[in-house]
Amino acid sequence: MAKQKILKFPAGFLWGVSTSSYQYEGGNVNDWSEWEKSKARLSELKKQGKNPDDYISGPACDSYNRYEEDLALVKNLHCNAYRLSLEWSRLEPEPGQWNMAEIEHYRKVLQAAKADGLKISLTLWHYTLPLWLARQGGWTDKNVSQYFSRYTELIVKELGQYVDYWATFNEPFVVLGFGYLTGKFPPNRKLALLNALKVTRNFLKAHKQAYNIIHGAIPAAQVSLTFLTAYVEPANIWNPIEWAIAKIINYFRNDYFFKRVNGYFDYIGVDYYHHLRIVWYPPFVKNKNKLLSDFGWEIYPEGIYHVLMDYKKFKKPIIILENGVADARDKFRSDFITEHLRWVHRAISEGVEVLGYFHWSLLDNFEWADGYAMKFGLYEVDRQTFKRTARPSAELYAQICKNSEVIVD
Repeated sequence: MAKQKILKFPAGFLWGVSTSSYQYEGGNVNDWSEWEKSKARLSELKKQGKNPDDYISGPACDSYNRYEEDLALVKNLHCNAYRLSLEWSRLEPEPGQWNMAEIEHYRKVLQAAKADGLKISLTLWHYTLPLWLARQGGWTDKNVSQYFSRYTELIVKELGQYVDYWATFNEPFVVLGFGYLTGKFPPNRKLALLNALKVTRNFLKAHKQAYNIIHGAIPAAQVSLTFLTAYVEPANIWNPIEWAIAKIINYFRNDYFFKRVNGYFDYIGVDYYHHLRIVWYPPFVKNKNKLLSDFGWEIYPEGIYHVLMDYKKFKKPIIILENGVADARDKFRSDFITEHLRWVHRAISEGVEVLGYFHWSLLDNFEWADGYAMKFGLYEVDRQTFKRTARPSAELYAQICKNSEVIVD
């Protein structure tokens, strides 16, 4: 029998869980909530034989009302950090008109988290937009960076004192790709290349402006964004075509945004879920897929090591802000966590400054265009009663967080 090893993590390492306002809170009114109930969307779901109710966010996890209960679950996991996002549509329901009652709500959430001793990672934008902005063109609007700056100024003024780590955007290129190239997300444009270029330009501009606003008010702030990374490699190291394709994909998937905002981030926010093994023929990705999540994504823990090692070139600390698995039966999650952290620990031992790891997610939640079918939670949620029930993997993660160590074979 192989001897077990204990992998200790650095002092002060952040152990956390990640959440998102729209996926958790419930009762939101924004571009997503309107799109979910549109005739085109409902018709599409019915054609696919799916129950539309499973694809409408509705009350989500009711975390807007149950945030104290959820924070208690975070403490039960022995986490010392918590990631959440704000819902722009709640805070600015009409242009330039602030809902101060909602500011007070988020203040209470943040105060409660800080009272529990949690470090706060706060995301300003996680996919959704106020209706008024969506109707003006959303991220294609020529003034969108000004609107985002105005919103950022409010948050810094009212809530900045509670934030330890800022993320301006969560995975901006997901909305770029699904919203303007494949049509999977609102505004459902396909191959809208000119719009995609506008969106890219506006994301870059808005991030830089928000970075300066936050640092202008809080000089020592830690500001970045969260990017959906992937480990991209050629299937055959001897094939120059596959090497070239992999290099191009890696640049746009992992490096492009950070290189364009170089000088405007204090750490690198990493979301890791995907491995892309590149072949020279269509569809150009051929993973071995020995182990698949419920999403059909390959489970490939080693990839997180390669992503971290690649980002070492930016000479900035890294926080893993999302890493998790869709696994309704909880058959993979414990090993998933252990094996990914094994590779994170190896990267740290080889000189990568990783400040923390946030598991996605605390609860089963609304997974965007895939509705409620995909279960990422350490806690499952009864959609009728909202009862939270710990999965076995939650106990494992709690022990990891409590001891700041991982036991591996």
